Amino acid sequence: MVYFCADDYGISTYGNSRIENCLENGVLNKVSVLPNGEISDFKQRLSGNNTTTLSLHINLVEGRPLSNPDDVDLLVSESGYFKYSFIGLFFLSISNKRKEFEKQVYTEMQSQIKFWKKAMGENISVSIDSHQHTHMIPLIFKTLMRVIEDEGLNVQSIRIPAEPISPYVFTPSLYFEYNLIGLIKQWLLKTFALVNRRELKKSKIQSAYFMGILFSGKLNEARIRKLLPHYLKLAKKHNKNIEIGFHPGYVKSGEKLLDGSRQDFSKFYYSPWRNTEYNTLLNFNYE
Repeated sequence: MVYFCADDYGISTYGNSRIENCLENGVLNKVSVLPNGEISDFKQRLSGNNTTTLSLHINLVEGRPLSNPDDVDLLVSESGYFKYSFIGLFFLSISNKRKEFEKQVYTEMQSQIKFWKKAMGENISVSIDSHQHTHMIPLIFKTLMRVIEDEGLNVQSIRIPAEPISPYVFTPSLYFEYNLIGLIKQWLLKTFALVNRRELKKSKIQSAYFMGILFSGKLNEARIRKLLPHYLKLAKKHNKNIEIGFHPGYVKSGEKLLDGSRQDFSKFYYSPWRNTEYNTLLNFNYE
């Protein structure tokens, strides 16, 4: 199975409408939902097609927590918004505050999972990933596995966004299209994946081959066409699914964001590449 997944459902009303359009008129068949986003009646809006998979997009980096801010004060600012990005959370996870950090991450992820169970149903199977892939930070991943067990959550899959190397090695025409940030992210996530896969193996929860790190936010049809045949060979050999991550949601100027003070997110949401990925999902022909 090849999943064409749109991340960040919930960033804004307009961004949501674009994702919904990709579901209705494009190849999109999986949507990752921000539990603390603009997501009123999301289940009804996204579940019209029985082939659509909904994924919980754990969020520890943007907007307000679902927990009482006083219970996660290490993670939020005085105004009650998440204040750290991936790197900030990673350094907290290895600092002398790691015990309190672990406790508060558990509290917030439990709140988000409880929200999901209430919205979707207690016994429904769920896929899990996260905003900025923060669940890949080893201490957060270990904590997530504890919450899953404690909540008795029926998890179908957890995203491991560490791309296999061979498709990129065997596609030399893309060698000069990689950027330094993508290469660093790939190296970091693959390093963390070595630790996290040991935790995942104990649980027997599945993961798919992922595409969308080296070209994060910049996936177009030409790049997918070159890489996908190599992914399909790997998936067939190892009996695994494939997940391709997109960010087609776009924010209109003046539209309310989860946290308007975070320029790092605003710049990404206004990127013209979001239009490229949106059009790719609408026009890509996959059978």
